[in-house]
Amino acid sequence: MNQKAFNKKIEQKVIKFIEDFHLIEFNDKILVALSGGADSIFLLNFLNKFKAKYKIQIGAFHLNHLLRKDAYLDQEFSRNVCGHFNIPFYTLNKRVSYYANRKKISIEEAGRILRYDALNKIADKFNYNKIATAHNLNDNCETVLLNLIKGKGVNAICGIPIKIMNIIRPILCLSKTEIESYLKINGIEYKVDISNYDESFERNYLRLEIVPQLEKKINKNFCSTVFQTTKILRDYINYTEKIISDKFNDSVQINNDINIKLSSFNKQDEFVKSEILRRVIIEKIKIEPNFKMINSILKLSEKQIGKKIVLSKNYQVIKDREILRISSTNQKENRKLKVTLGKKYRIGGKFFLIKKSNFANFNKNSKIEYIDADKISGQLFIRNWSSGDNFIPLGMKGRKKISDFLTDIKLPFSEKKNVKVLCDEEKIIYVFGHRIDDRVKITDKTKNIYKIEII
Repeated sequence: MNQKAFNKKIEQKVIKFIEDFHLIEFNDKILVALSGGADSIFLLNFLNKFKAKYKIQIGAFHLNHLLRKDAYLDQEFSRNVCGHFNIPFYTLNKRVSYYANRKKISIEEAGRILRYDALNKIADKFNYNKIATAHNLNDNCETVLLNLIKGKGVNAICGIPIKIMNIIRPILCLSKTEIESYLKINGIEYKVDISNYDESFERNYLRLEIVPQLEKKINKNFCSTVFQTTKILRDYINYTEKIISDKFNDSVQINNDINIKLSSFNKQDEFVKSEILRRVIIEKIKIEPNFKMINSILKLSEKQIGKKIVLSKNYQVIKDREILRISSTNQKENRKLKVTLGKKYRIGGKFFLIKKSNFANFNKNSKIEYIDADKISGQLFIRNWSSGDNFIPLGMKGRKKISDFLTDIKLPFSEKKNVKVLCDEEKIIYVFGHRIDDRVKITDKTKNIYKIEII
């Protein structure tokens, strides 16, 4: 095939792809993510060549990751290319390795986050309505394999989206070989990042070792086949999205915590339950769940009340009677609050007051308790109950753990953690809203009375 025919074949392939997925419209202003490598140079050349056809304006942005001493050469090369075409050029320097260490993420992930953050800021500032990235067939294939290997779920193995919000991928239909052949035939220069050959990066290992073997031994069109499969999967997901959304709304309540109602949740099949959990974790906790995490939560729904699993350093899932509760693990320190007689204290959404009283009026008001003031040892305090705490519930003779007492009165597990206790310097006096200690009860020998009131 001669140069002219080859060029036409490649260009028409991209043009059809753009039309099929409505990636570009007349008068778009497109910001190109330009690394200086083969893919982004091809994309920039293509859009510049056909800008009159599409009636578009284009600009380019380059992020210097500061990972190599010669990275500035790619930066200057990109600047010169844009200068040659009279294309507006924007660039920033970011210490990607520093960001990766600070956030405890991979270099690749750090670069991706910083790159898209900068692209969106430049686009907003200079009124670009679309951002074009130069992902190709091979990139999509590697992404699918990585996510499949790591068990990241159906959405993740759909590969790189052709279009998402303001981001478009016009050359996702081309292979790396097609792109490099086009550039070579047309004498178009591009930069090669030597870090692309470092197999310590997962993606590079797949690109250099695994995918070539799959193409050689199993399917020479492996990346194209994967791309077609991901399109089918994406169509399937779009179809099921509404169904999942309806089930999600039936099962999930979001306030300070995230509550998954087991009465609705457990009626769903395994796939729907898994997708509900996946969506909750991605959208609300901002982490990518793997198969093990999802499976652990599913098993938790069948376990006894009070069992929990840790999702991350900041979140846990707790099994309650009727819900799975996803809550923050950042609990406040259990401080003792000194109590002064006659002063109001806020306990949760209510006020608490303890004061002297001349008599005890036992009218079965659950918000009022009376205790023998002479049986108090020293200072009074309010605090959260803690594991191992015990008291003698009114009417009993033996000690009982607070945790067992709260279980016996069928208090929802989600409310247990917020229960406060009133204690003196030796013992627990009162479990707020539930029971006083038998040792401080009023008797016929009581001379001084404290009235405890929840207002």
